[in-house]
Amino acid sequence: MTDSQRLQECAAADPFDAPTLEATEFAEPATDHTVWSCVGNLTAVRSIRARVRDFLTGTNIPVPLLDDAELAASELATNALLHSRSGQVGGVMTLFIRRDSERVRVAVADQGEKRDTAPAEGATREGHGDYGRGKLIIESCTSRSGEYRTDSTHVAWFEIDLPDRDEPLSAL
Repeated sequence: MTDSQRLQECAAADPFDAPTLEATEFAEPATDHTVWSCVGNLTAVRSIRARVRDFLTGTNIPVPLLDDAELAASELATNALLHSRSGQVGGVMTLFIRRDSERVRVAVADQGEKRDTAPAEGATREGHGDYGRGKLIIESCTSRSGEYRTDSTHVAWFEIDLPDRDEPLSAL
């Protein structure tokens, strides 16, 4: 057995002897983040909305921005389900959320384009029936958004700028 596999015994730390942080340690903005993956099925969008709301509620962002982030994340997740392999049997998508002192960034990574190239009857996008509004919604409630692709993944993301602490909430 190697040293890295061996369990080492350590003395319990005295809670009253814990190290303290210097005041200068708090001067730099802290970053909170989370990563979560889920199965790409009918409950995925609801689960992603809940994860976004739960995480960002804990970071104390203003409620209007929280609502915008939840709505935009829902659109990203819906697009991943409808237009990628993540929405097919065995599909998975991953949610990334990061918050720092200036902005919130949310990204949804899916498994890239569907392999089935033959569209189902009645499922074409030429008429723009129920399609095409997601990007408009995301653009209207976020500060910036975008997407990028790799060989096996598509990532769609958005950012919402946070107000200065001195800025009144009515300015939102």
